[in-house]
Amino acid sequence: MSKRTIIGMAFVAPALLVFLLFKYIPMFQVFRMSLYNWSILNPPGEFVGLRHFKEAFTSSLFWIAWKNNLALFLLGLVLGFWVPLVQAVILGEIGRGQYIFRVCYLLPLMVPPMVTLIVWKWIYNPEYGLLNAIVARLGIGTQDWLGNPKLAKLSLMLPELLGGGMGVMVYLAAIQGVPQELLDAAEIDGAGPLAKLRYILLPRIRFVILIQFILALSAGFQMFDRVFVLTGGGPVDATRVIALLIYRYAFESYRMGYASAIALVLFVVVLTVTAVQMRLSRLSD
Repeated sequence: MSKRTIIGMAFVAPALLVFLLFKYIPMFQVFRMSLYNWSILNPPGEFVGLRHFKEAFTSSLFWIAWKNNLALFLLGLVLGFWVPLVQAVILGEIGRGQYIFRVCYLLPLMVPPMVTLIVWKWIYNPEYGLLNAIVARLGIGTQDWLGNPKLAKLSLMLPELLGGGMGVMVYLAAIQGVPQELLDAAEIDGAGPLAKLRYILLPRIRFVILIQFILALSAGFQMFDRVFVLTGGGPVDATRVIALLIYRYAFESYRMGYASAIALVLFVVVLTVTAVQMRLSRLSD
């Protein structure tokens, strides 16, 4: 083994150790817990094998949670996935003052997410919330945004329309990596802004878009905080998602084994969908 290889392994070893301690060992522990009626006071408890997985797949609430996750993910794609890309394209066209807008897009990241969610909960308040005050001025009747099963999912994803965040900076960096000569040549040939976006920018940053899509997919299936703060899974399980279901069984019902089984199913689904998406991306290249 060469000296260079040993030095490289020495630099990588601390990160691998952290991953081993805080990622892989807990994953194996979750699998172990899923095979038991895990007892907090006297672990591991009774061995039940795959019974928890069978219970999960025959539970109507389990499938309702998956349906809600899928619906919220699709809503997020429609309402918000494209917003940071559009903002980055517009930001890339700004000459002077671009750094001011960058700061404006990143500034909300300084606020803890829970604080932002609490602000949105006040905005959605059916009695004195800002959103109802606006729709009342427009002549539309006030709504119970978080208490109506037909509006709850839409209300959860409506903040995505604001965009911003790190996604804008990622797209902007990718756009600025496109050779300026290509854009200048297209402009000389008479290509307008939409043509340059369609035929030059988007094809050249499609890998970044794919990565952002995979991150959005993973975040959509692991959604927890906004549901927990805004709706708590209600009304009548209209926003009950898988992560909230895991929390409910693990920390409210203390069924750690059953919660671990559901968590493993979630992990396998996200891993499979991500692998398929990456495979399709390679085939399309």
